Amino acid sequence: MTHEEFRNKMKISPQQAHRELFETYCNYVYTIVFNRLRSCGSREDIEECVCDVFADVYCFYDTEKEISGDISGFIGTIARRKAGLIYKKKCSVVDTVSIDDDLVQELRSEHDIESEADANERRRIILDMIAELGEPDATLIMQKYYYGRSAKEIAEIVPMTPENIRVRSGRAVRKLKEMLEKAGISL
Repeated sequence: MTHEEFRNKMKISPQQAHRELFETYCNYVYTIVFNRLRSCGSREDIEECVCDVFADVYCFYDTEKEISGDISGFIGTIARRKAGLIYKKKCSVVDTVSIDDDLVQELRSEHDIESEADANERRRIILDMIAELGEPDATLIMQKYYYGRSAKEIAEIVPMTPENIRVRSGRAVRKLKEMLEKAGISL
């Protein structure tokens, strides 16, 4: 969800805007909080922290500022900070398991869930922007960059000549790049 979309929804119905923001970013926030608190917090602690993150977002996000792009960075920052505070509070108690304990080290996964969630969010935004390009540009980009097909192979799918496909896909890529820059995403 972009800043502009959230601002427009807040003008119409703040409750609906908050509900949509929660539905859009709940899994993202839960992943960040869970990744930080899984070694010292209970399920209730994690869920409470997620609720606190959204409460802070609702209270402190300024819809009056002129900001362009996605608001996931703001939400992710609040989630990391809130989870960090709770982690420090929980780990200061003597009987808790520290992330540095030998047993926890054995349980650690090679996957970085937080960076995977960020990458998935970025992919979703890029795919949405590709769809915004419309046809046939979206099909050309997907066939060329996602499926790795040549202009000649794409010409069998789309009723265009390979030369037209190369020119049109070049223009579509430039347009997509401008859209991504406006959204604050760099490749």
